[in-house]
Amino acid sequence: MDALVAGEPVPKRSHRREGAASRRAMVQRRQIAMYVSHVVLCHSLTDLGLAFGRDRTTVSHACHVVEDRRDDPAFDRFIASIERVAAAVFQRDGRARGF
Repeated sequence: MDALVAGEPVPKRSHRREGAASRRAMVQRRQIAMYVSHVVLCHSLTDLGLAFGRDRTTVSHACHVVEDRRDDPAFDRFIASIERVAAAVFQRDGRARGF
């Protein structure tokens, strides 16, 4: 999922000495990965929290943030393209494959 979002890994809680812009970009990539994993792959918020090293409420917040940003047509197209790729790569016979 990380590669789909940014072409690079999304660290859990490392690289604490980065600048604010870099941290913000990392958070946005992680939010998108959480959102697509929940919406397209049907993983529970609890499972995603465990996978990303976050609480399920943080995953819920991430999903809401991405959903709100989809009001921007360009961002919506970007997310839709990631959703299509994730569905093609990770789903088989209409069911999501696990982590």
